[in-house]
Amino acid sequence: MKKFAALTGVIAAALFCASLAGGADLSGIPGKIELKVYPKRPVTFDHRGHAKRIGNCRKCHHMSKPGDEERCFECHKAKKDGDTPSFREAMHYRCKNCHMRDRKKVKGACKECHKEISSSKP
Repeated sequence: MKKFAALTGVIAAALFCASLAGGADLSGIPGKIELKVYPKRPVTFDHRGHAKRIGNCRKCHHMSKPGDEERCFECHKAKKDGDTPSFREAMHYRCKNCHMRDRKKVKGACKECHKEISSSKP
C-alpha cells in the first residue's frame, strides 16, 4: 500500500511539473508573493509568472522533491549555514545571474527588485 501511495505521489508530481511546461492551469501556484527574509529589503516575486515562463520547478526548487517544493527561506536563512548560502547569496546568484544572462527585465540595479530603496547598494 505504501508503494502504491508513493508511486501515485510521484506520478502526480511529474504530471504537475509537466503540465507547467504545457501551459496548463497554474491556479494552484501562488501569484505575486513577498520575500521578506530581510524586513528592510522585501522583494515582490511573481511566482506564477516564473512558473509559466520557466516550466521546470527544479530550476529554482533545486533540492526539493517534485510536488513537495519548499520555500527558498526554508533552506536559505538570513545567514549562511555551513555549505548552504544565505538567502541573499542564493537569490543574487540564482535570480540575478539568470536574468542578466538571459537579458530579461533585471539588469543588475538593486532598485529593479528592491523597489523601496533609493541607493544602489542593498
